Amino acid sequence: MQPFSFQTGTQAMHGLTFGHGEEVVIALHGWLDNAHSYIPMLQNAQLNQRWYCLDFPGHGLSDWRSSDAHYYFIDYIDDVYKFIESLDVTKVHLVGHSMGAMVAGVFASCFPEKVASVNFIEGIGCVTTNSNEVSGQLRKAILNRARVNSKGPRAFDSKAHIISARLASGDLEYPQAELLMTRNSYEKAGKWYLTTDPKLKNHSGFRFDEAQCIATIKQINAPCQLILGDEGFPFVKQNLEAYGKYYKELKIHKIPGGHHCHMQFPALTLEHVHAFIGQYKAS
Repeated sequence: MQPFSFQTGTQAMHGLTFGHGEEVVIALHGWLDNAHSYIPMLQNAQLNQRWYCLDFPGHGLSDWRSSDAHYYFIDYIDDVYKFIESLDVTKVHLVGHSMGAMVAGVFASCFPEKVASVNFIEGIGCVTTNSNEVSGQLRKAILNRARVNSKGPRAFDSKAHIISARLASGDLEYPQAELLMTRNSYEKAGKWYLTTDPKLKNHSGFRFDEAQCIATIKQINAPCQLILGDEGFPFVKQNLEAYGKYYKELKIHKIPGGHHCHMQFPALTLEHVHAFIGQYKAS
């Protein structure tokens, strides 16, 4: 693997690249994760594509958005667009986990001419808000901003404490949590801090409603594949039931593991991803 960086205006995005080949794969991680999410899949794999695993802004080693900015889901679409434009390629394959899967789907809807295939891992559709609840959603977001913005950075006594906090909030075992938090933390003056922007935990000020989500899905022309962990998040299965029928082409695989099944069973996940990408050349 090799590190890379990409400048978007005054801010830099960072990531890791794996493999060689004419086919380009953009890998997008989940909320509060980072590019290390894909190391178990890719580090020792024989890859005939060039993979770019991004850190979204505010995650991993990428810069935070400016102090007066917030993290809107739709802005991640712009981040991916700018990065793909910098590569000067005709089409790419998208692989996304959780939030990254949702970003991949909306990007494929907005820019179908740039996408050869999409692999969703434990994520599909969008997180939606009923159209009657839009004002309440915005109210909660604004009130939450005031609380989060008033807090200083949390200091941990050791890296082990940061890893333990990550373990307490998800389905990961220690090796996977350590891998993620190695990129999501740093040491300063004997204390450990998170590299992730605290504003990532603000409530979303805006979400698509169900009709907008369906309309977005119907605009996806690229073939799609969903990989589900058999002990994954119920929300993902609920979204599959609600929205799966609106995809023009959607192949589904269930594998062992939880929400981070691509880290828990990386070889099996990559096998399914490779087989699917191999059917659709990015020409």
